Amino acid sequence: MGTKKERIGSRSIRAIVVDLDGTTLRSNPADGSSYMSDRVARALSERVAEGRAVILCTGRSPDAAEPFRAAVGAEGPMVFYNGAAVVDAPSGRVLASTLLSAEIASFCAALAARRDAHFHAFLPGDSLVYGARRPETDIYEKRTGLRGEIADLPSLFRDGGVAASGCIKGMFIAEPAVLDSIHREVADRFGSLAYMARSHATYLEVMATGVSKGNALKVALSLRGIGREETVAFGDAENDIPMLQAAGWAVAVGNAGAAVKAVADEITLAAEEDGVAAYLERIFPETR
Repeated sequence: MGTKKERIGSRSIRAIVVDLDGTTLRSNPADGSSYMSDRVARALSERVAEGRAVILCTGRSPDAAEPFRAAVGAEGPMVFYNGAAVVDAPSGRVLASTLLSAEIASFCAALAARRDAHFHAFLPGDSLVYGARRPETDIYEKRTGLRGEIADLPSLFRDGGVAASGCIKGMFIAEPAVLDSIHREVADRFGSLAYMARSHATYLEVMATGVSKGNALKVALSLRGIGREETVAFGDAENDIPMLQAAGWAVAVGNAGAAVKAVADEITLAAEEDGVAAYLERIFPETR
């Protein structure tokens, strides 16, 4: 567990920060798609109705997160792409962003081709591109509701290409052992110039150095005029650790990894058991 500190009181909470996949969303066993239960949507929308901020802090793009944002009525600065962009919702106005260099993105695309692994990139403007269509492509699109386009990635990222300035983030999808090897190779080549994090056991996301959910959350809170000590955050995966550390009170869902639970101040039920809703219902009992 994290360092002992005074438990945050419900009256002092001005912002509820939530990761989506693995934390707030359930997985549909029939097709692998993600959905938000009515219970979780109600618990979060009640906080919005009270005048509290619900801040999505997700690896998803704004388009992929939009159905869930709309379901709870949350508005204002949100964190997307694992912290690579802070975007006002629902207007879509980009408030802050950091691009991964075209050199690193191009290297990752070539590495994926050499390793026979899936790789995709999000370009500025929320465009999703793949180097090739693979079984992982269909799984990812079903899970997120997005549709990408096949593109010659080296051409996009070279001088004069449409993504010569870089991309928002790249992602490998492969078995964990393969991702471990890919992580080492990218790190050996670029060192601290690339930030990599697992958002799922089979997802390795690659972003520019300095990018994290934690740093982006600090920006989103500042834009809202909300202090760290007035926030409670919920997460499950490695990429959520900086977000949890940036919040006043950190809650890990029951299915979170050991490293995530180690930095949390408290642990709630698993995502499949509506852990976020169960926690909010407990600390805001008057609105159950």
